[in-house]
Amino acid sequence: MTVDLQNSEARKTYLSAKLDDLMDGISDSYGTVLMDELISRLERTVSEFNNEVGTLMLSLKENGERRNELMEKIKSGTTDQPVETPVAQEKEMSAWEKRLEALEKK
Repeated sequence: MTVDLQNSEARKTYLSAKLDDLMDGISDSYGTVLMDELISRLERTVSEFNNEVGTLMLSLKENGERRNELMEKIKSGTTDQPVETPVAQEKEMSAWEKRLEALEKK
């Protein structure tokens, strides 16, 4: 059985059919209430997930745009932020890294 999970209505139908199969063992008085509660919770969970993913994607897009702008500023030389020089990088090197570098230069 192929299910089109891209379609919202097809997902609901599929989940409803699967839940109906699972609910056959529960009495009719509790089955409908339980099914309605499960469906509402599933819909709320999917909705919250979609909102969170949307927010995350928007944040990623904004961060990417900021990085691109900063990279363009750095390339054009118009940035006010300090660019790390080899001297600044050397200060961050450990003693072990400095010894390795000295050996490579020999």
